[in-house]
Amino acid sequence: MELSVGLMAIAAGAAMVLAGWRAYSGRWRRWLAYGGLFPNLRSYPGLGLLYGGISFLLAPAAAWASEAGAPKAAVAALVLPVIAGMLICLLSLAWLPRFMTPAWVRTAVQEQMPRVRQKGR
Repeated sequence: MELSVGLMAIAAGAAMVLAGWRAYSGRWRRWLAYGGLFPNLRSYPGLGLLYGGISFLLAPAAAWASEAGAPKAAVAALVLPVIAGMLICLLSLAWLPRFMTPAWVRTAVQEQMPRVRQKGR
């Protein structure tokens, strides 16, 4: 992996981690208005940014470790979180398990549901 590509991935990952951290802490709530890809499933793209960002931060390290001839176990220890983070980031576009959502999100969704039902009547 070229150095410039790796540095760009690290910069993008840092921005994603910052946005994801703000979403988890409740400082950034605007993303919650996003309806989602599927009509009856609640999506959480703001929360997925944290996991995607961690993946972007670790991916260049995994590539550089592999190119440098690091042991396969060390490379695997970097690649597994990269794959898991990307999968969770993609999953968050459609759905996230309840245990992965902070309490403020669950409260906001429960408060929002009666309003949505009233509008539909």
